[in-house]
Amino acid sequence: MREITHPKIPDSSSAVLEAGGRSILLCNSGGTHYAIENRCTHQESPLAGGRVRNGFISCPLHGVRFNLKTGEPIGDLARLRVKTFAVIETDDGIVVALD
Repeated sequence: MREITHPKIPDSSSAVLEAGGRSILLCNSGGTHYAIENRCTHQESPLAGGRVRNGFISCPLHGVRFNLKTGEPIGDLARLRVKTFAVIETDDGIVVALD
């Protein structure tokens, strides 16, 4: 299994990780870390810079919200979910499973 390790990030924030030709967004919402593909399925724009809150991230371009746990969109602009990745929190940081 391929994986990335990253330090924990503050609540309501995100960090872009690049690995294996993918852009992954590590998010912290309410003290729980999530990893989601850094791509809005509405217009293929990055989710980086979007507001992280209550288990969702909002696309900074059009405000489409995605559930950080499932990748499911909320609203009418996007119908396709965003890929999510398994996250393991360790004493040393966050491990994101890429496969």
